[in-house]
Amino acid sequence: GTGYENQRIGNVAGARETVEQADWRDDTDDDELEDQELEVHYMYMAQLQEVSPDAADSGPIFDDEPVQKVSNNDHYNVFAMESVHPEEEIDQNDDDNDLAKERELLASLIEKLKCEINVSKNHNKFLETSNKVLVEKLKSEIEDFKNKNKSLESSNHFFNETNNRLSETNNLLYTDYKKSEAELARRNSKEYAS
Repeated sequence: GTGYENQRIGNVAGARETVEQADWRDDTDDDELEDQELEVHYMYMAQLQEVSPDAADSGPIFDDEPVQKVSNNDHYNVFAMESVHPEEEIDQNDDDNDLAKERELLASLIEKLKCEINVSKNHNKFLETSNKVLVEKLKSEIEDFKNKNKSLESSNHFFNETNNRLSETNNLLYTDYKKSEAELARRNSKEYAS
């Protein structure tokens, strides 16, 4: 009958699901998933044996209450993550906790970076202000130096002119001295000769 065929259809649908999920999991190349898949396969085969016909009796089973009804909903689906592997939920919670901790750490680092950026900006503003003050002071000192240099150049020019005049006066005096000396020598020689 009908009960046996419904069970068999459920088994075939479950087997298809097993094959599809097994194909997907084979693509992941994950040893842990392969171990889990093998465990699920054994559980499924055990369920099949519980609802399959007796080897001696090839006819359908008409028990009033079957040993276990194979269902395709998530509560009895051996592939449903929560019912087969509750430790994965714990792992997921651990992952969520780790992600939350990472987010907190990142937020903390971002805040720290913002503070460091603000400190750096303030330090840069201070340096810019200090540099402006130093540049203005340097400009002022350069201007003072230029003025003093002009004053020294002017004084030097004055001393050069004065030195030139003194040299001219000295030359005139020396010339007069030589003339006077020559005149005196001539007079002395005339007086000596007379």
